[in-house]
Amino acid sequence: MPKSNRMYVLLLLIFSFAFVYRLLLLLWSGFPPGADIGLHNSVIYSITGSGNTDFLYNYYHIGGGVSLTFPGYHIFTAGVMLFTGLPEYVAHAAVVSLFSALIVLCTFLITKRVFSVSAAYIVAFLAAISRFDIEMLTWAGYPNVITLMLIPLTYYLYLEKDRFTKVPFFVSTSILAGSIFLTHSLSSAMFIGILTPVILFVLLWPKAMGTQRKTVLYWVLPMVFGALLVSPFLIQAVPTYLAQYGSAEIDNAAFSRILAYWIVAPLFLIVGAFFAFSTKYYKKLLALPTFLLAMWVFVPLVCTQGYLVGAPVDYNRFLYFLVLPILVFIGILMDHGAETIALGVEKYRGRVHLGRYKVKVSKRIEGLQRKFENTGHRLAVVSTRKRIYSFCILVFLLFSFVALPIFVTPSLGVGQTLQSYYQTMDNPKWEATQWLKNNTAPGSVLVADALYGWWLGGFTQRPTLSAVDPAYLTVNREVDNASFAAKLLDTDYIIDNGYIQVREDGYASRHNPEILVKQNWTYNPYSFFTFDGNGSSIEYEINGVDQTARINDLAIKDMRIENNSDYASIIVVKGNNDFNYTLYSTLYRDVRFVNVTMTFTALHQGVTFSKLEMTIGTNGLQVRYANDLATIGLVDLGTKSFGQLIFSTTPQGDPYITKIGGVVKVIQVEYDLSEKDSGQVQLLTGAYSETNNQSKYDNQGAIDDYFLDIVRGNLDTALNKMPTDYGWDNFDYQAELHNRQASYVVLSIKDDTNPDKTELDVDAKFRLDPLFSLVFINEEVAIYRVN
Repeated sequence: MPKSNRMYVLLLLIFSFAFVYRLLLLLWSGFPPGADIGLHNSVIYSITGSGNTDFLYNYYHIGGGVSLTFPGYHIFTAGVMLFTGLPEYVAHAAVVSLFSALIVLCTFLITKRVFSVSAAYIVAFLAAISRFDIEMLTWAGYPNVITLMLIPLTYYLYLEKDRFTKVPFFVSTSILAGSIFLTHSLSSAMFIGILTPVILFVLLWPKAMGTQRKTVLYWVLPMVFGALLVSPFLIQAVPTYLAQYGSAEIDNAAFSRILAYWIVAPLFLIVGAFFAFSTKYYKKLLALPTFLLAMWVFVPLVCTQGYLVGAPVDYNRFLYFLVLPILVFIGILMDHGAETIALGVEKYRGRVHLGRYKVKVSKRIEGLQRKFENTGHRLAVVSTRKRIYSFCILVFLLFSFVALPIFVTPSLGVGQTLQSYYQTMDNPKWEATQWLKNNTAPGSVLVADALYGWWLGGFTQRPTLSAVDPAYLTVNREVDNASFAAKLLDTDYIIDNGYIQVREDGYASRHNPEILVKQNWTYNPYSFFTFDGNGSSIEYEINGVDQTARINDLAIKDMRIENNSDYASIIVVKGNNDFNYTLYSTLYRDVRFVNVTMTFTALHQGVTFSKLEMTIGTNGLQVRYANDLATIGLVDLGTKSFGQLIFSTTPQGDPYITKIGGVVKVIQVEYDLSEKDSGQVQLLTGAYSETNNQSKYDNQGAIDDYFLDIVRGNLDTALNKMPTDYGWDNFDYQAELHNRQASYVVLSIKDDTNPDKTELDVDAKFRLDPLFSLVFINEEVAIYRVN
């Protein structure tokens, strides 16, 4: 077989391995991992549904509405599903595995064009086991995978324009550019962004770049023609994207997931390395092919620091565009290093002559000497430059697999670890998915968690409100629906004045209530105080006979929110046949403290109340104040937040404080209810971010010096209004369910150690609430109908 044919057979084997490895990994557990596959399936069914097609409308994802998911991948996959009849998730896995494997061929072509054939094979093999490409498959970033193949292929054709006549070149590159524009918005921006500095340099210094200014025309026209090809979509998409993309919540989430400059700064050295390689391969510092690779690294790296200028995007996504040029860099290092070593050994071997010693020795020594000479001769024959090069490449590859975390080989099991981490669907969940598809009316609105919920929307073709973190949303209309789902799957009522938040979870009885800090450095509130109903009890008498009732054992008789423009109050009435216990959590506009009031009312004669034992969970260092009967102040070092309990009703004796490692974990307070047939206990509870100055938290002395005056001052000013009015953000689960016409709530109830994949702890919230009826359950999923 000719040498060239053998080399292409090797390339085919690498490509085949990449495809099979990816496909097996995606279907290893029966269903592809990742939640985004549900989004992609919902886009497909929104496109292929009856009626006029609107590429910017998704009928199922996050409740249905405007969608900014570009449809290129989905149009192609819909065709594959139609012509092959493959199950939906298998079609997704096959298509994306193929395009991901094609990236291997694209890296080969780029490296071969810019540097050398030997380096191209190394880079192709590295691309076959690239962690970033495989991880993108496992979290189901399918459209991005497609464009990560299309971009290098287009760049390769740009560099090889002289091999084509004009018509084939412009037709092929225009189709590729249009496909990028139709498939992924961020990739489109990066495709143009990487080319922009290259085009500018060619216009300014064409001779230095080793090309002509007309090259710019050959590169720009395909982008123009490609945009024209998909212009009916772009004309509608661009204004919609500008109008609908982002919100305050999405922006805040993006700014909370930044990539610090010191993490990516070392990668800028690769830019300089490409210029250095340019001097070796092109005999000059600036050459068009190597300059393109340098910008391929430089532009995405700069974009990861967009938060410095207030650009709210998912900065981590830019790292995926770095993968190919970094693999090229690693491959060139290996190729150059192995070649240098092989050449050095060959030169050294040529200078060394293994002759006989000219001294007289014994026959035994002479025999050993002869064996040594023969061995040296055989090694000299075997150790050709090619074999030394191959051996060095093998060593470099093995070292890279072990030492560099950017590769995933089947033998090390990292791929399966990624697959397991992102795995969402399994047989019990698929059973529940099919039940919903076959037993609910079209248009029924589902509520589910972030991961399973995305699958439900796409594979049941039902509008699904998923509890997705704003960091993973793009459209402002999605935030409200996702926020509703997250709140419903956590609690029943929320009152929030922008300074402090109160949650009451009713039937779940985990926190009754919970006081959360609205932190000034992240959009996530932080739980500071939790009133524990399991650890709280009421002692009472019936005709002189002692009785005890835990708060959580009392039946809920009524729950509601009362509010106007000046205050909001969560009211929970619990009780038994003997008495009612009513909890009022009242928050005033622009005030940082909550008025927590508990009342006790006998329902018949002979009932008197003796004592209330109240347990409050927290996590903070205590500010040393002289009188615990009046107030307790705490500081949470991790969040730099401050909390305070002010006892409007004086406790019976000092509160019992449990500490672990000096940190207060539990506060137990007792109140004497004086053997009366009614009673009331009141306290003020505050929690807020006070200062981010680290020096105020360095030690107990610093904490006392700064916060002691605040503790004293709050005794008189706790209910004073703050200067900024943030308005109200309240949540009433009954009203919200009605307003959104929710039909079913789907819970993952498997006893899972990963809290992101189970809602087992809130199952009681739906199981005990008469507003919901259980209609389906298996070992992992419970489905409740909203009555």
